[in-house]
Amino acid sequence: MTYLAYSPAAPLNHYIDDLYYVNAPLPYSDVKVFPMPSLHLMINLGDSFHLRELEQTTLIECHDSWVMGLWEKPHVVQYPQETRLFGVHFKPNGAYPFLQMPLTLLHNQIVPLDTIWGSLASDIQEQLATAPTVQAGFALLEQFLLAQLTETPHGLDVVQYAISRIEQRQGGVSIKALSDEIGISQMHLGTWFKRMVGVSPKRLAQFYRFAHVLHTINAAQLVDWAGIAQQANFYDQAHFNKNFLDFTGYTPSEYLKRSRHLSSAHTDYTPTIGLLPIV
Repeated sequence: MTYLAYSPAAPLNHYIDDLYYVNAPLPYSDVKVFPMPSLHLMINLGDSFHLRELEQTTLIECHDSWVMGLWEKPHVVQYPQETRLFGVHFKPNGAYPFLQMPLTLLHNQIVPLDTIWGSLASDIQEQLATAPTVQAGFALLEQFLLAQLTETPHGLDVVQYAISRIEQRQGGVSIKALSDEIGISQMHLGTWFKRMVGVSPKRLAQFYRFAHVLHTINAAQLVDWAGIAQQANFYDQAHFNKNFLDFTGYTPSEYLKRSRHLSSAHTDYTPTIGLLPIV
């Protein structure tokens, strides 16, 4: 499996964490993906992907290119044997200037890219398919995204500042105090967040808090669940356990057991925050 990432230059780096390229075969066909504070754009050059909600059997087929908003529940991605794609990891507020649509419409959704960009979606797919190297593909994708970037929408700077404060505090922030710090009402901030991020500030803070929890877990060592819950400012262990189950579909002990099994039984397994192969 080949996975390459590229950090774009300014101004794209204000909106995008990285561009990436994947070329398979992948070591696992089914992967459970957890809610993370990031939106994704993927341009598929291989076989179709399939996606389903955790407790559902209905599959969503992803053939060409698509964009995925923030998901609040874990979901399963079924990778094809012939996987080849370019992707974009947007910051939580980063997709809005490129898509110019209320991101609540992408909440818990995966949407074909041509429904947003029309024929431009197939144009960039064709160009990437014939790029002579991965680096040339990154350059094409970077140029394409620059061409789609509009002027900074009103309010995006406020949303960006609020997200930076939420991220700095690893989700442990009072939205009322944050609104007071910025100098706008909670309702006003919430309206901007839902349009430019897709979820409320409170919900995004929960994503960051959960991501921080996953970062603190080392499956190779003894895990102090009570200490992690306290550090992440959960009310009590029961509250932590419930949130962990909501975000992963596993209890903390089940998650740890599966992580340890993958590490011991599959020498090629590399832990990645935000997903866990289903084996």
